[in-house]
Amino acid sequence: MASSWKDWKERLLGKPLATSAIRHERLTNMQGLAIFGADALSSTAYATEEILLVLATAGASMSFISVPIALTIVGLILLVALSYHQVIHAYPQGGGVYNVAKKNLGEYPALIGAASLLVDYVLTTAVSAAAGVAAITSAFPVLFPHRIAIGIAVILLLTWANLRGVRESGRIFSIPTYIFMLSFGGMILYGLWRHLTGTFPVAVQPLPGPVPEIGTLGILLIFHAFAAGCTAMTGIEAISNGVQAFKSPEAENAAKTLQRMALILGGIFLGITALAFWGKIVPVANETVLSQIAHLLFNGSPFYYLVQAITAIILLLAANTPFADFPRVASQLAKDEYFPRQFLNLGSRLVFANGIFFLALFSSFILYIFGGDVHNIIPLYAVGVFLGFSISQFGMIIHWFNEERVPIKNVAINIIGFTATAVVFLIVFFSKFIYGAWLLVPGIFFVVVGMRHIKNHYGRVHNVLKLGNEPLPEVVPEKTAVLLVSRFNRGTLYALKLAKSFQPAHIRAVHVAINKDEGEEVQRLWERYVPDVPLDVLHSEYRDLIGPILAYLKETDRKWTNDAMIVFIPQTASTRWWHFFLHNQTNRRIQLAIEQDPDINPDIYEVTIKSPKQGA
Repeated sequence: MASSWKDWKERLLGKPLATSAIRHERLTNMQGLAIFGADALSSTAYATEEILLVLATAGASMSFISVPIALTIVGLILLVALSYHQVIHAYPQGGGVYNVAKKNLGEYPALIGAASLLVDYVLTTAVSAAAGVAAITSAFPVLFPHRIAIGIAVILLLTWANLRGVRESGRIFSIPTYIFMLSFGGMILYGLWRHLTGTFPVAVQPLPGPVPEIGTLGILLIFHAFAAGCTAMTGIEAISNGVQAFKSPEAENAAKTLQRMALILGGIFLGITALAFWGKIVPVANETVLSQIAHLLFNGSPFYYLVQAITAIILLLAANTPFADFPRVASQLAKDEYFPRQFLNLGSRLVFANGIFFLALFSSFILYIFGGDVHNIIPLYAVGVFLGFSISQFGMIIHWFNEERVPIKNVAINIIGFTATAVVFLIVFFSKFIYGAWLLVPGIFFVVVGMRHIKNHYGRVHNVLKLGNEPLPEVVPEKTAVLLVSRFNRGTLYALKLAKSFQPAHIRAVHVAINKDEGEEVQRLWERYVPDVPLDVLHSEYRDLIGPILAYLKETDRKWTNDAMIVFIPQTASTRWWHFFLHNQTNRRIQLAIEQDPDINPDIYEVTIKSPKQGA
């Protein structure tokens, strides 16, 4: 069975890599832009639409505001990218906001920043998968009823690709990302040429009339549209979290990649917004804004389907950025004992496999409960990112004040960055609050509380195991063996034989009878085959096994004070992984209950008798 599973695993994921090969599993700058930039670049496919959806509530005449809003967001993109450029050089070990806040702001700001980042990565995967499926269903409406299943299938495909290793996933995802840049760049340049020549097609001919005045409600609407468009900024922080994924010199290569990503992101986002404005695009229920733009410019030609296909692919690949970053942030938290230690373990292909599985599970769950609808998930989206932006920028301000010689421009960049991102965070949060953003408050709170409980647990473990002046617990000379008997069979006899090999001073067997006839049958067989060891049969009228066993162990423990108790639990041998689901795992529950009871502290042995191998 083991060799069979190993063969299947190697076919699926590839041969295991030695730890020494980790330096070769790094990304080039081109691969890094594809892996870490896909999330940010893909947001241009729906950020403009989110702006227009808000403005459309006031009528098509308000669409002229979309371009100034986009220009403001592009300026913010460049400012945040410049700020994270400094983060990369100051904290080249990666971890982004978590490491910045931990070093400069303390424990709880660091945990809040990390929690907001982790929550946002789960949402990013769900939103990107849903948006990619929306692009597919815009071109092929017949697939719309199956959007949830398609989205989850995409997440599973990304899980597989990332489990194959960093370099392998870089190869897989680089080509589509660059095709996206070229095709969208070409579409924007072609649209610009059509606009300059006066041949740009228009979707809706607006009625002539004066430009509407902007009152108080209009300003609030603009703020709401601005908040919706800020989804274009999600993913900018990704490179700062994954610096160590780049080839050496890591910080230098990561910083260059961040600069290129910010310029490309800003250019594509502004270009798409301009095309939508020139074409008088109005959001509709069954077709994306991008699809409408491509229809206008290419009128159903093959290039339209190319744009739709590459949009779907980049949106689906955007869900991959969290697969590169979430496991790394989780491993940083595990290293500091805020996450389970399993998240620190490298898999066979030198990736943090547990983090990948965790992300896939929760993002699929989010996709399912929100019906695979982008607009249902987006109100939760981007709020956590801007919270992380603000904490990171404030942490960098403290960082510079702790340095001896600091250029004034560095401090100024982070002060301006903090002010801008904090204001945007407040705008985004309150504008999206009633649409679901409030869920992030309890969400982040529970994640932080959970991390603190994990830290406290590991602290207690360290206190128990640390070397010090405290004397070690006494090892009492005598042993009392207690055998738990579920049924009378060869496994029971083997466990009894093992218990006797310990030569205990006292040996007892106990059976909890749920059914009277079954209890009598066990008693009869026991007396026939094991006359030298007493069997205590406990009758449980309420079908409870754990309570009577714990009470019996406590009574036995009090009976002999100068001894240590050993509990033997016979169990069924499993030769296939799926056998686990064929048994009720009662032994596991009993063992857990014994381990967690503060009144007893026995050693526990699970005893398995294996069948002899049959043939070759």
